[in-house]
Amino acid sequence: MSGGGDVGGLRQRGGGSGRLDSRGRGGPRPGPLEVARLLTCVVARELMDGEIVAFGLHAELLLAAALLAQKLHAPNLSIRHGLRVERGADLQPAAWTSERAGRSHERVEYLESHDAILDVASPASPMRFCDVFFVGGLQIDREGSTNLIGIKGKDGRMKVRGPGSIGTTSIGTLARHVILFSGEHTARRFVDRVDYVSVPGWRHRAAAGLAGGPSLCVTPLAVFEFADGWMRLRSVHPHAAEDDVRRRTGFALPAGPVPVTAPPTPAEKTALEVIDPFDRLAAVDLAPDGGEP
Repeated sequence: MSGGGDVGGLRQRGGGSGRLDSRGRGGPRPGPLEVARLLTCVVARELMDGEIVAFGLHAELLLAAALLAQKLHAPNLSIRHGLRVERGADLQPAAWTSERAGRSHERVEYLESHDAILDVASPASPMRFCDVFFVGGLQIDREGSTNLIGIKGKDGRMKVRGPGSIGTTSIGTLARHVILFSGEHTARRFVDRVDYVSVPGWRHRAAAGLAGGPSLCVTPLAVFEFADGWMRLRSVHPHAAEDDVRRRTGFALPAGPVPVTAPPTPAEKTALEVIDPFDRLAAVDLAPDGGEP
């Protein structure tokens, strides 16, 4: 995994890209499994050896990415709840839910109550919940704030109620690195300003006296990074077109050449066959074409 360099005051965390023009039409549209595996590789490249990574419920793709990182370049990566690639993993359902259709619950080392998670996330705790935290939202804005609370109607009142922030506010504020993940890429999801803040972005953090902000945002079409607290394109996936990505983003993005996301390597493909032998990733909640605009 490559490293080095600062982007917008951040540590540049891995992830190679081919320096190719992506302004024209994207390549042939791949199926859900191919897109899911590409995103799994994109995420895995960001995870470093010795880190602790955490994500929410039913995050099968992110779990696969963490297992992939363990297998290829980060053997000492810790997945919250104690999953290890050597013990195998059933990617469906998520290991720490109460569902028993799969067997992942038999492979975790421990479970945690919600209150225990918040205790560990406290700044006064000698422990840290995680180094890297993945979070999504009903809305994500250009400074990286996420909204899991709800969507306002034209009258300014809540029109659509979301699942709520739960523990994401505490963990997302205190984690060393926050990576945003979205299963769709539309102007509904990527807005200029979120209606409510669940996990604060760069400027909301600064207003509260906190440094930094999210480092990346991964979508079915592209990867965003942050420069001076605002999103910009880091790469566009091989099957996507840059002009379509810009059209589907509800705020202006800086101009300039954008590389193409590096496709899965032979080593990544081989490892994914071991991690996901039954193609569970084909069923994740993901819109390969970005979703209905």
